[in-house]
Amino acid sequence: MGTKGPSNRYGNAGGGRQGHHTKHINYPWAKDFNKHSEKDHYERHNNKQHFDSLESYKQHAIKFANDIDRKNYKSFVDRATGKTYKYSPKSNEFIIVDKRGYIVTYYKPTGGYDYYKRQYAKYVKK
Repeated sequence: MGTKGPSNRYGNAGGGRQGHHTKHINYPWAKDFNKHSEKDHYERHNNKQHFDSLESYKQHAIKFANDIDRKNYKSFVDRATGKTYKYSPKSNEFIIVDKRGYIVTYYKPTGGYDYYKRQYAKYVKK
């Protein structure tokens, strides 16, 4: 499965320093889904996303994780674990990516932006 690779490092578009961690992104680029949990996450979350296969679900997750749009996406890094939490208010997509670039989960949360804000309060404002 192809990814955007290192040319998309750390999502620092719009004046950021390419290739460096920020308070918003802590992975070089999303490589793949966590192999141990990908099928479980697909089965649990696909009822709201309606992908026709596990492979399609994974491809959309990787594309969303690697898409840089600081204007329309919200994201933060949990400093305790190094995981990046990213959310799109427009499409209601939510993803967690570990610092090595493996997707932990990808879904459309119930509660939308309020859900993202609760995650932020839980993992950043401790």
